[in-house]
Amino acid sequence: MLAAAALSAPAAGASAQTPAATSAAPPSATPTATPAGSGAAAVVLPTGDRVVVGTGAVGVVTIAEDADASDAFMTLVLGGDTYVVPAQAQPYLDHGLDLSLFDVTKLAAAGHRAGGRIPVVLRFAAGVTPTAPAGVTLTAVSGQTATGYLTPDSGHAFAQALRDGIKADLAAGHPAGTGALFGGLASMTAPGASTPVQPNYPLHILQLNAVDDSGGPANLSILLMNTDNARLYNGRVESYQGVARAAVPAGHYAAFALNYAFDPQAHTAKQELVPVEGITVPDSGPVPPVTVDIRAATTPVTFTTQKPATRQLSETTYVRTAAVGGLGAGVVMIGGSLVDTYVAPTAKPATGSLYYQAAWIGQSPAAAAAPYRYNLAAVSDHFDANQSYAPADSSLATLLHTAVLDPHYGTTPPALGSGTPSPLGTIAVSLEAPGAALTEYVTGGLRWLSEMQLPRPAPTPGGTPTLAFLQSDPRLYTAGQTVARTWGAAPMAPEFGRHVSAAANLFGCQACASGTAVNAVLGMLGDANPDTTGLDLSASGTAQLYWNGKLVSSDVDQLGYVLTDVPAGPATMRMVLDYDRTASGITQSARTHTDVTIPYPGHDDPSMVLPAGTPCDAATAAGDPSAPCQVLPALTLNYRFKDLTDRNVAQSPAQNLVLRVGHLSYGHVGSKAHITSAQVSVSFDGGATWRDVPTRGGDGTYTAHWANPAPGAHVALRVTATDCLGGSITQTVTDPYTVQP
Repeated sequence: MLAAAALSAPAAGASAQTPAATSAAPPSATPTATPAGSGAAAVVLPTGDRVVVGTGAVGVVTIAEDADASDAFMTLVLGGDTYVVPAQAQPYLDHGLDLSLFDVTKLAAAGHRAGGRIPVVLRFAAGVTPTAPAGVTLTAVSGQTATGYLTPDSGHAFAQALRDGIKADLAAGHPAGTGALFGGLASMTAPGASTPVQPNYPLHILQLNAVDDSGGPANLSILLMNTDNARLYNGRVESYQGVARAAVPAGHYAAFALNYAFDPQAHTAKQELVPVEGITVPDSGPVPPVTVDIRAATTPVTFTTQKPATRQLSETTYVRTAAVGGLGAGVVMIGGSLVDTYVAPTAKPATGSLYYQAAWIGQSPAAAAAPYRYNLAAVSDHFDANQSYAPADSSLATLLHTAVLDPHYGTTPPALGSGTPSPLGTIAVSLEAPGAALTEYVTGGLRWLSEMQLPRPAPTPGGTPTLAFLQSDPRLYTAGQTVARTWGAAPMAPEFGRHVSAAANLFGCQACASGTAVNAVLGMLGDANPDTTGLDLSASGTAQLYWNGKLVSSDVDQLGYVLTDVPAGPATMRMVLDYDRTASGITQSARTHTDVTIPYPGHDDPSMVLPAGTPCDAATAAGDPSAPCQVLPALTLNYRFKDLTDRNVAQSPAQNLVLRVGHLSYGHVGSKAHITSAQVSVSFDGGATWRDVPTRGGDGTYTAHWANPAPGAHVALRVTATDCLGGSITQTVTDPYTVQP
């Protein structure tokens, strides 16, 4: 995987009081249930780049590092949508290619899967006979307009055609993107692309004169924002042959320009970012033009490490916030191992704020006795003139990753890595590990979210990205600290989990109430770490929701529900979720069944207010994403098997399990209700018969033991637990581990 980036800004956290859970609906009413979704969708860009898009509380974006993948990407967050633009497409934005082609948020919402067609609408210049560009199949032509599609395979031909156009421009001495695209293609858009809503204010034309590295006219992507109030204007313009114009209200503005420089073969050589502050648009009279000179990006961003390390990837994150209106515009520029980064020195702005993060990943030499990786980040509110970083190893924290993998994966290694949060969310970069263990050195004094992506099979032509991954909560690591984490310890079963207080993870709050709304989402994958959340995109499943014993919704491929118009007063919410991961070929934890009943108190409990920093779907559903939420008492299970190998294989005739039963929590917030019972059962005949095994303990901690079946036989595990509030959970896992063949 080239990158896994969580790019949705976290919702505002809880405040001091939880609003009363009241409703105009009568007590006997049934709430309205909406499935919470699968948590992620796989889509494909017109260039053939495969992208996995998170659709939960925090929008993870993962770009597959296939053989024909683009070498750099510009990831934008505008108007609540995320756009992933390959470098070779950037010079053609708005004069040939529409940004809607790269709106991965809308592609995911529309259900465009990576294994299917990518529909497009094409418009050709007057007098030009509509002809399919490379990689495009036309389905209908009417005058100068045509409809057509690309496929995941043909998209690579389209990407190469873009690179060929750049090569021709450079060979002719012109800036990339100057020549006519495909001999007369005026525009290519996604179907249904909308025109941005114009603000209801007097508008003035602001001209931006763009200059390239040679001093000539440039084709740049420019983000422009009103720094007094981002709600007045927050948008994007593209310069063509050195000129961009925007109709904007009077006020003060900041711009930042993004550019890619290419070598003669149209490979990305460098990525450049230039902020421009202090732009004024007067109420009356002429508007002074503004020069955006990419030559201001004179400062290279470099990292030097104490141990030998070769650059694998670099990222530059820039976020500009206005005095009013909150988060304005943001971008993450992601470059591969051969892409250099340059920025323009920029002071801390007088109005609003600037967030800048430089990140760098370097890998140990192949000959290193033990593989290691540097994952470094520098965060600032301005751009220093010196961007050369050389942190001492003593200033770093050490993360010791160990992956426990299903025997199905053989010797194929996982991808491992970490990322630190920004105002856009969390950037978590996972690169293929040299083996099942990796030492990662991360910058101390920052919060880091870690991730393991399970090994992927070789891509199938035209196939959907088969991605399964586990994530931790973001945690603060200090200089000199060493932390070990084992990923994938059996079973990889669904859980609500126990999280850090500001758990800006994949799902946000997994069971919360706000006003007359409730949400509950059961993470698909977990492991022995209580804060693990995860997904397997190849999985299928079913979900049912009951309210006070009445079936409200029955669905497929869902992880939970959001309920609105929840009646006043106490109630019980029951979810039954089945996940089937056998399509991926795995042999362990391939099928799970979870039946959980969650008491809904129907009243405020100030001790259960969700800490700030964790998104809450219930608050969004209730109409105010910034409203406080109340954590519900959802039971969660945590398993720790004894004496399994690093492949989750049992080699002993006796099996021992430490079971912890608790409630969903965020920091110190979560139910402390007494656990009244727990029982472990096993089956050796595929669930046809079950045997209760000795389960001893109390207060949420239990031990269970049993004799394993004959070598090579199958095991199924079932756990049932209850609490004093009336909550319960029953979970069944097929083949949680393998009995030694």
